[in-house]
Amino acid sequence: MKIVRISGFAVKYTVRNGGFRLSGGRKFTEFPSLILRIDTDEGISGWGEHASSAQYMVALHSGAIGALSEIGPELIGADPRQLKVIHNIMDRAVKGHQYAKTAVDIACWDIAGKAAGLPIADLLGGIQQKEFPMLKMAVMDEPEIMAASCLKLADEGFRTVQIKIGNDWRADVERVEACLEVAPKLDRLVVDANANYMPHEALSLLNALGPRDFILEQPCRTLEDNLSVRRRITQPMVLDESLDSIDAVFRAHKEDGFDLAMLKLSRFGGILPLSLVRDCCVAWNRPVTIEDMAGGGIIAAASAHLAASTPASHLAAGSFCTAYVEQTYTLGDWPQGAIGRLPSDNPGLGIDVDLEALGEPIFIYE
Repeated sequence: MKIVRISGFAVKYTVRNGGFRLSGGRKFTEFPSLILRIDTDEGISGWGEHASSAQYMVALHSGAIGALSEIGPELIGADPRQLKVIHNIMDRAVKGHQYAKTAVDIACWDIAGKAAGLPIADLLGGIQQKEFPMLKMAVMDEPEIMAASCLKLADEGFRTVQIKIGNDWRADVERVEACLEVAPKLDRLVVDANANYMPHEALSLLNALGPRDFILEQPCRTLEDNLSVRRRITQPMVLDESLDSIDAVFRAHKEDGFDLAMLKLSRFGGILPLSLVRDCCVAWNRPVTIEDMAGGGIIAAASAHLAASTPASHLAAGSFCTAYVEQTYTLGDWPQGAIGRLPSDNPGLGIDVDLEALGEPIFIYE
């Protein structure tokens, strides 16, 4: 089997409810995306995707297009089922740009699954759980509005809720206090500063709150600053932004820097490298949540296969970016809700792409 054509489609995702805010004054109303189709000489096609924001990750929509202009021609003639070979080709063509490589990786896994007649989760070692709990975010707002959002999510069946803080630690104390009133209805309340605190601000927040039942996520930007906070607290900690490469994950583990890991496909380059990191976290007894910054049904399906192939004891929660955007660019109403699952029993990703919604490709390499 050989790759004979790679087509790229530019699309946009509109964030629901007028957008959402993160720490540092960041507001997201839409996400540009690149959807990739890879065709083979045996008539099997695969779909991949990249979507993100330069305000949050080292990733640009135009950067993905540029990187794939170098990567795409080099992949023509390669066997998409040979995932390690595919990554070697991409790494020789372009250093870094893992977000662009993610789209290629997912499309090749889709082809490999279809060629084998198996869902990707089976290729990842088997389906450990057909259904899994989902994480949902309560965006930054006034304390009473955030508490109401948490209560609504708990009533909808979500067992893990992530609340967004990180602008001013004094105001954030009130936000967390309000949401803690709902915490008894949840298994986990995750308090996420999105890397916008300095260490003294994170410590001030925790000192003001006292010993309470919540998990702190990525209070500071650098791993060093997060380690500085972690050494002085008893609160469980999640790392997200600091886990931006395989090397970074291994260093954070060596320094005992996290209790749980938030792993994003586009940071690592797709399913293959992220499955390696996931398996290491399982071996270290560090539960994971697998997701991406943004995207539609393709990214969500890739996340679902990784979640379903993770032991239930080591999956903190699933997370689908489709919960926050209007479009999916896939057919059907999967996936939504407090319980996650694979989109179908079909081979590969198990999804059907909405071809009419994509429009014409912006590039083709063949």
